[in-house]
Amino acid sequence: MYQQNQVQNKPTAAYVLSLVGGIIGLLISLAFIGLGALAYFAFSSYTDYYGYYDLGAFGWGWGTLVGVGAWMLITSILVIVFAGKLKANPLEHSKWGALILIFSIIGVGGLLGFIGGILALVYKPILVGAQPQYGPPQYGPPQQQPATNVCPQCGRIVQANERFCPNCGKQLY
Repeated sequence: MYQQNQVQNKPTAAYVLSLVGGIIGLLISLAFIGLGALAYFAFSSYTDYYGYYDLGAFGWGWGTLVGVGAWMLITSILVIVFAGKLKANPLEHSKWGALILIFSIIGVGGLLGFIGGILALVYKPILVGAQPQYGPPQYGPPQQQPATNVCPQCGRIVQANERFCPNCGKQLY
C-alpha cells in the first residue's frame, strides 16, 4: 500500500501546541457553562416583593455565560480535531494549520492554539527518501571510478596512468 504521508520530520510542535490549546479551551468552556448554570440556579428563584422575576443583570448573565461557553466548547473541539488531522496527514499542513489558526482566534484556543496554527502553516515536510533540507547530503553525487586498463599479458586490471603492469612488468603503452 502506498503511504503518501510518510515524512521524515513530523509537525510535532504544531500538533502539541494546538492540542494543548484546544484542551485548555475545552476546560475554560466547561467552566463558563458551569458558571452559567450556577448563576441560573442561584438566581432563578429570586423574586421581588410583588412576585415578579426581576433578575436584572443576572437574567442575561447566565444565558450569556452558557452561550459563550457552548461556542468555546465547539471551537475547542474543532481545534483538537484539526490538530489530530495535522498529525495524521502532515502533507496537508496548510489546510489544517489555517483551520487551527481561525478557530483559535474566533474561539478560545488562546495563544497556544494560535502559535500551533502558525507553526503548522510554516511547516516544511520532507518526504521519506528525499534529500534532507539541512546538513550534509546523504546521497552525494556518484563517485567516479578511476579509469583502468587490462594488462594484455596477465589480464590484471591496472590504473590507466600506470606505464608498466605491477603484476608482470609488461609495458602497457
